[in-house]
Amino acid sequence: MEPFEYVVVLFSLILGLGIAQLLTGIADIVSNLKNTKTTLAHSVMVFNVFLLHIQEWWYSYQYASDVKVWTLPLVLFLLVYPILLFLLARMLFPTGLRGHETNLEEYYYDQWKWFFGITLSIIVVSFLQNIIVSGWAITSQIPQYLMALAYIAFLTLDIQNKKAHNIFVILQGLAWLIWAIVDPYELK
Repeated sequence: MEPFEYVVVLFSLILGLGIAQLLTGIADIVSNLKNTKTTLAHSVMVFNVFLLHIQEWWYSYQYASDVKVWTLPLVLFLLVYPILLFLLARMLFPTGLRGHETNLEEYYYDQWKWFFGITLSIIVVSFLQNIIVSGWAITSQIPQYLMALAYIAFLTLDIQNKKAHNIFVILQGLAWLIWAIVDPYELK
């Protein structure tokens, strides 16, 4: 077994747990649809987080060629991204003490700062990993800058407007979807 194969198992496990959280949350909604109040912003954010999980799984393969020597600090650094994704996936649905809640609109607007804060952290970690591990130029990460600035604006301006949230998460989802479609990265 190659070192990359050994390490990627843990990445995949954490990403799989995050996807399981998302699918379980969706199944819970569908099974109780009559009694669940959903909202566009929450639903699109769930879709976006699912896309991020798939994107991380897809791009983690590049580490097979980008990383020549695997060390524990490097692995821990690379695990931050999937761990943050898992936390976001877990927090997107009411669980634990809030598990009885079925008003996802109210839940989203109560928790959106946490969702956006974690997503901002994910963007920063991605930016750092792209530079440190993959050797990307700082100037090649303009989309990450813009996305981070948008999240910072929402958080610092404390934007509560539902229409603004809907538009923002839809634009974010479209951006990630377009990026996924036009991205030239291939597994080799």
